[in-house]
Amino acid sequence: MRAASLARAGRSLLGVAVFGAALGLWEAWARSKGSFLIPPASTVVDAAWEGWPTTDFLTMVWASLKRLAAGYVIGAGIGIALGLLMGASRGTRRTLEPFVEFARAMPAIAIVPAAIVLLGLGDAMRITVISFGVCFPVLINTVEGVRAVSPEARDSASMLRVGAAERIFRIYLPAALPSIVAGLRVALSIGLVMLVISEFVGEGDGLGRYILFQQSQFNVPEVYSGILFLGLLGYVLNQLFLIAERRVLSWHYGAIGESAR
Repeated sequence: MRAASLARAGRSLLGVAVFGAALGLWEAWARSKGSFLIPPASTVVDAAWEGWPTTDFLTMVWASLKRLAAGYVIGAGIGIALGLLMGASRGTRRTLEPFVEFARAMPAIAIVPAAIVLLGLGDAMRITVISFGVCFPVLINTVEGVRAVSPEARDSASMLRVGAAERIFRIYLPAALPSIVAGLRVALSIGLVMLVISEFVGEGDGLGRYILFQQSQFNVPEVYSGILFLGLLGYVLNQLFLIAERRVLSWHYGAIGESAR
């Protein structure tokens, strides 16, 4: 037990060391270039230290997090619901699959102009864009998770005359949960990308607007500090997701003989 704890601590320290080395390389490279457009890491860190705790910046962060949460919940909910239906019913899958594959093939960024025309430049457009990007990784993983249910389990449910709704919630959903969670994790990073892209257009607040405004004012260190914050935000959200995953899927890791990641 102690050896495992030491190993985890060692991996964490190694990760910190790699991040520190990357900052050191950035610092050395920027100073060797001497360009206004490539500020040293220390200058960016100073800008972050001064800018991140301010009320204006935190307001931007809060606005972005609310949009991300709304778009993520809506997109994931649609993806799980459609995925369960398509995975459970061959007829439903054959009916919806052409449309789903068509929509999935479109880059999520390509719907931004159409969303602006239909919904304007407000939060409705941004949440819709985020939901669109989030939906498909969750949907595909849900379908594949349900389709992986063993034929024996399906036959047993049919013999026992288990209803469609009960079959979905008591058989398919638990069996597909590991696959669904994997899709949700992928969708989280996609949602963050779509959040920033949607905030680059229109008016209002948010991290995307903050970066775009600083760029328009030629505040280069602040631009990089905003980008750095997005990276740290994505890292923190992923770590929180992994904590929740370890709790939700503890039975799964125990069943397959793996320790929680």
